[in-house]
Amino acid sequence: MVRWEQSLCQALLLPSEKSELFIRFNLDGLLRGDYASRMTGYATGRQNGWLSANDIRELEDMNRIPAAEGGDLFLINGNMTKLADAGAFAGPASPATQPSQRSSKEESHAKEAFLELGSG
Repeated sequence: MVRWEQSLCQALLLPSEKSELFIRFNLDGLLRGDYASRMTGYATGRQNGWLSANDIRELEDMNRIPAAEGGDLFLINGNMTKLADAGAFAGPASPATQPSQRSSKEESHAKEAFLELGSG
């Protein structure tokens, strides 16, 4: 098929057109599987960080998304981040958002108060 595509490009396209146009046989039905299977595979690759949006678009003969708009970003699913890195995107915690350092006696008292309020 590649030889046919190359021969058709050579025979039918002017040299000035070859930078903008191409000839390609759409073999989706024969080689690439059905639409649902391809989309499931792309979703898996995108969510696991080994395909970018532009990788997928290239496989589907679609125009690329500019890099400035995130077309070349590789994303990962947040629940696969190491625990030590969780929330790292938010930056260091401010004193107002850090958990208070309660003693175990204060903590058990707070739990008791909560249980008393909730058991009414």
